[in-house]
Amino acid sequence: MKRRSGTTIPANYNAVLAMKILTRLRAVALLVILCAAPSFAGSWDKPVADLAKAIAGAAGPGSITLAVTNASSLPKDQVPEIQKALEAQLRASGVRVGPAATANSDVQVTLSENLKSLVWVAEIKQGNQAQIEMVTVPREQSVAQSKNAPSVSLHKMLLFAQSAPILDAYVMDAASPNARLFVLDPENITVYTIAGNTWQKQQSWTITHNHPFPRDLRGLLVANQSRGVDAYLPGTVCEVSQQASLCRDGDDPWKIGAKAAFFNSARNYFTGATVPASQKAGSPFYSAAWMQRGNYSLALFMGVDGRLRVTDGINERLAPPSVTADWGSDIAVVSSGCGLGTQLLVTAALDDTQADSLRAFEIPDRDPVLVSSTLDFPGPIVSLWSHDSTTSVAIARNLRNGNYEAYSVSATCNH
Repeated sequence: MKRRSGTTIPANYNAVLAMKILTRLRAVALLVILCAAPSFAGSWDKPVADLAKAIAGAAGPGSITLAVTNASSLPKDQVPEIQKALEAQLRASGVRVGPAATANSDVQVTLSENLKSLVWVAEIKQGNQAQIEMVTVPREQSVAQSKNAPSVSLHKMLLFAQSAPILDAYVMDAASPNARLFVLDPENITVYTIAGNTWQKQQSWTITHNHPFPRDLRGLLVANQSRGVDAYLPGTVCEVSQQASLCRDGDDPWKIGAKAAFFNSARNYFTGATVPASQKAGSPFYSAAWMQRGNYSLALFMGVDGRLRVTDGINERLAPPSVTADWGSDIAVVSSGCGLGTQLLVTAALDDTQADSLRAFEIPDRDPVLVSSTLDFPGPIVSLWSHDSTTSVAIARNLRNGNYEAYSVSATCNH
């Protein structure tokens, strides 16, 4: 997450922006960018034949078990069709699909996708050995969206911009005439209020700390009980009320949604320890999200190893690399009421010279399922946090002018 200073923005830029934000929030009107999740149909003959040939070559003649999991935006009713065609092609290649007791190999097929195509991955296990085979299916095979395909629309609204790096931004009392905007940067915590139709700086506090911050600095703002915010930085916590700010050295756990997590103050990731403690020891992670599932909470951790870990507090599983290969390090949640009610926002696996994007996924049972197309940003997303149940805040560095821009991100249903 490299951050660079950019050019100075016009003096009235955030003033005009504040007017637009207040108008939108008071009217509770969202400018929706339609991002319907794509679905696919048509002839699967070639990709099915290619995958069957690859499986037969790896497994050899004989009997196999076969399980097909859909982790893509394919409508559910097309999955049995694909599995039936795959079994037919395997039989034509001399491979029978049968029970585990008579099988020489166990085959797990995952129907996943990336930004450009469907990706079908087969994992063939023979004893302690495993082999991966993969085929891609161009999106040009897509046709009209299935009525049963789940979908949401993602929307972004620009909150604030400045030339100095922004670590986080938080709007308090957003729909009120007394809305306040807190902006966290590496040196200051600044609060803005709306006077008329403009953001005006009310107060700025310098962040004091007795140790050097790491180069790849991260920070988080969380509302506190004093009608202010707590600012979390590596090895430092600042408590901001309406009149004052007090910073102190400390490794307090950062409050991320439903839980808190300990941050490695010398690096840019979390140690893996959470509060309340999980029943299963965690691994170091870069970002985390919690999704409510009835009477329990599902925790998702994007590890420093690039793997997504999903746990209910007792059992933990790793999402297949085929599903998360094009995911970035940042995840967050938004609640839309669509589908399962809560969606997981995911950045793209790009570097800081490329424009980033967000996609929404759901976790219906085991593996993430894509439920939106991409929401593009003008540069790399350097920060992504969930501040309330309905919105997340994404900070992007605009590649065109170098400015840091804070966006509110929400999700709505497609009908």
